[in-house]
Amino acid sequence: MTAHPKDPKPAYEPSDALTEAEKEMNDAWEAYEEKRHAYRKAIAAELKASGLSHAKLAVHLPYTEETVRGIAREYGVAPKRKPTVKSIKD
Repeated sequence: MTAHPKDPKPAYEPSDALTEAEKEMNDAWEAYEEKRHAYRKAIAAELKASGLSHAKLAVHLPYTEETVRGIAREYGVAPKRKPTVKSIKD
């Protein structure tokens, strides 16, 4: 059996390089999240302004139709309804 020292090891302190790298990573993540939310908001605004369906807009985005539908729900954009055909009376 290996003998273990009775004195505890000193508490670990991360290096300055590791602490700085973590800070930079957190800052980058926050910037990413801000840009992501701004992009999703712009997609919702585009849906509302253009009148395009989720499927037609999704073709121009890196998202699926379902993701575009979720973005529309998130920002309260009603789905585009197909126009109804009125009967013609003679």
